[in-house]
Order: sequence, then C-alpha cells, then structure tokens
Amino acid sequence: MTDAIAYLAGVIAMITFIPQVVRTLRTRRSDDISPTMLVLTLVTNLLYIWYGALLELYPIIIMLGIMSLIVLLQVFLTFKYRSTDA
Repeated sequence: MTDAIAYLAGVIAMITFIPQVVRTLRTRRSDDISPTMLVLTLVTNLLYIWYGALLELYPIIIMLGIMSLIVLLQVFLTFKYRSTDA
C-alpha cells in the first residue's frame, strides 16, 4: 500500500510539468519560465533519487527519475526558445 501511495504521488508530480512542456512546444516561447526554478527542481529531484537509492526506495527512484527527465526536457526547451530580445 505504501508503494502505491509513492507511485501515485510520483505520477501526480510528473503531471504537473507536462502542461508546461506542451505549452512551450506549441508556442515556441519560454520567456516567462524561470530557469532557476527548473534547475532547483532538477537538483532537488536528483537529491531525492540519491536518498531513494541509499534506502532502496524504488518508487522514489523510478518516479523522480522520470520526473527529472521531464524537467530536463523543459530546461532544454526553456533555453532553446528563450527570446534574445531584451
């Protein structure tokens, strides 16, 4: 049961970033996205993955690993579509 709760939390956390990725892909704009927030989220996820690995908490490792890939994609898109007009 506790693994199910962890997987559910992981799925919900992953879903939170998908609309932003889709929006960035559709509009090809990312001027209103904070790269600092994305990098901090990625670092946080990597620390939780490390924690999960130390304690062999596979739901945490799997869910945050997938979420980290989604956040990494958003980081890439943020810099790719960032306007150079300032």
